[in-house]
Amino acid sequence: MKVLIGASLMGLEKAIPDLQAQYPDVEFAYCDDHQALPALIADADVYVGGLDREAFLAAKQLKWLQSPSSGVNNYLAIPELVASDVILTSAVGTHAACLADSVFGMILAFNRCIRDAVLKQQRHEWAFGELRPRMLELTGSMLGIIGLGSVGHAVARRAVAFGMRVVAVDVQPLAKPETVEVLWGLEHLHELLRISDYVVVTVPYTPQTDGMIGAAEIAQMKPGALLVGISRGRIIDEAALLVALKSGHLRGAALDVFAQEPLPPESELWDMPNVLITPHIAGGTQFEAQYILDIFCENLERFLRGDFPLRNQVDKQRGF
Repeated sequence: MKVLIGASLMGLEKAIPDLQAQYPDVEFAYCDDHQALPALIADADVYVGGLDREAFLAAKQLKWLQSPSSGVNNYLAIPELVASDVILTSAVGTHAACLADSVFGMILAFNRCIRDAVLKQQRHEWAFGELRPRMLELTGSMLGIIGLGSVGHAVARRAVAFGMRVVAVDVQPLAKPETVEVLWGLEHLHELLRISDYVVVTVPYTPQTDGMIGAAEIAQMKPGALLVGISRGRIIDEAALLVALKSGHLRGAALDVFAQEPLPPESELWDMPNVLITPHIAGGTQFEAQYILDIFCENLERFLRGDFPLRNQVDKQRGF
């Protein structure tokens, strides 16, 4: 059996010597060249990494594909993969803590005027009188979480530590954690939007969540609320968001993900004074490689035993 590991920012290939020693009957290989991937994946039984349609069509023996990402929408954009018997597993759960940290880093950048202070620092401006009166704390404010998966749970735990109240909606029937005051189904989305001072979008991208936060939803949001997009682009309608930001209906938006990435230079979002942009980096952590390898190794054991379903096995029709 051949396991091929693709190039990644987290350096998963560094684990190959240890994996080879642990599984001597499995061939482990590494591909660091996108152009070479179709040839190298042709006889692979298992692949860990990102791939496009050309590489998937070349993978004639592929049985299992492990995504190093929590989101799998790029894989599900390959119709032949969706229609195939190839097992797709995600890295859901590996990025919960770092994404939740980024959520609060973004919120605090607004509330504690950190973003503005950094800009003032570049100009050597001591803006005590300007910034001090604008400082906000989170105590007693309402946080609304759209999607209470692993990331949503991590966000809720941090929110409670800041003295916030938390409400959430999710498409699946879930047991309500102690950190959440009320957990609704999606039919109560507008109620969550109406009462929340901060709204965090953590749902995965699927055809059902495409444009989920559109003009009607943004209009329902509490005046002066802050919107945080942390999962995938296209869930938040960027055109509708711009209208709400320009009108002052929303205090601001913090976005790590966008409909088009990289965000085009001509996008108005770049120059909005009430928008904080990070370039899809919120999933970064020093522990990322180990988290992903833990899932992969658990799944490899199951795969070799024929113990299915695998951990984080994706329902390719539902999209998660």
